[in-house]
Amino acid sequence: MSVTLWFPFLPLFLLEIGARNDSDAALWMAMALTGQGLGRLLAGPVWGMVSDRVGRKAMFLRALFATGVVTLGTCAVTAPWQLVITLTLFGLLSGFTPAAIALASVSVPDAGLKSAISTVSTGQFIGQAIGPAIGAGLAILVGYRGSLAVSGVAVLVVAMAVVRYVPRDTVGTRAVPTTGKAGEGDTSRTPVLEPFRMTLQLAMPILVCGILFGLGGFRSVSTAIALKQIDASNAIAHTGVAFALAGLSSALGVVMISTAAFRNRRLRSVLAVSAMLSAGSYVFLALSTEVAFFIAALTLASLLNAAMIPATNTLIAMNAPRSRRGTAFGFASGAQAVGTMAGPLAAAAFAATSLELGFTVVGGLMASLALLIVLVVREPKPEHPAP
Repeated sequence: MSVTLWFPFLPLFLLEIGARNDSDAALWMAMALTGQGLGRLLAGPVWGMVSDRVGRKAMFLRALFATGVVTLGTCAVTAPWQLVITLTLFGLLSGFTPAAIALASVSVPDAGLKSAISTVSTGQFIGQAIGPAIGAGLAILVGYRGSLAVSGVAVLVVAMAVVRYVPRDTVGTRAVPTTGKAGEGDTSRTPVLEPFRMTLQLAMPILVCGILFGLGGFRSVSTAIALKQIDASNAIAHTGVAFALAGLSSALGVVMISTAAFRNRRLRSVLAVSAMLSAGSYVFLALSTEVAFFIAALTLASLLNAAMIPATNTLIAMNAPRSRRGTAFGFASGAQAVGTMAGPLAAAAFAATSLELGFTVVGGLMASLALLIVLVVREPKPEHPAP
């Protein structure tokens, strides 16, 4: 919730601090998100491997505190190039969503993995539903900088709550004998990690994860600009409503579609069907000439893409050894980084030419992804099935 208080409005904020026009704002937004993506691409796998050694809670806290501090620092930007710097730092130091999922995945037995990841994703998307509506009100009342300040403080409060209430996870260890006369017969615990292998079945959900984040970046840049082109006088209000409904529909997608699929062990089916249906929703976005029609199509696209995320994260966890899930989600964070760069860059390019063409191309991409999922993805059995 805290991040979506301000993130959907960044193109409009850029116009306020120096961007010359819509295309210029989209270009600066793409550059800032590219910096964020490069930072996450470099740091994500490293943080993931570190989390398997020092604990996932420690990495979750690192990401939360970094997010709060960098968000407060963003309040001080006065030019578009400065936003590029702050979002690059955001990518290098934050990444709390993969950290949260990795922590949840090792905090429950394997039989409860799907339910745990679905619950985390539901909380994520409920926050995304609430955040833009509050952010739009804050932007009108106290401006974009006020929204940033509220967000930064809120994240730091959450971090302190995690320190107090969330138990620390354990890392893989084994007993080894100590040496020396005084310690003869004693044992100590030393970290041990299972081998990590990037198999095709692990690479596929990581690829899907990257594409989904790319679509999120594409929508984050294109939505405000598209709505401004349709009705410039009410761009802020329409953007707030659009992202609020998109977030609400995302939460419903997780709860209604993914949960039902989990009960019936049909992760591949929910991925393939959701990808194909979302292809149609992006075509509807391309055809939208009215605000209501555009928001409805965006809501449908968000619902379907969100329904894919818990299934994707569950497949990542199930295809990685338990002690190496931090590493697996670190690579997923890297894939998210690539998507975070590619999506906004594509949106900026199409904003300078034709957003309608951009939405059509995305529709074709999702149809192709649906076919690839059917041909490649297989759902593994849990390591410790429920009795």
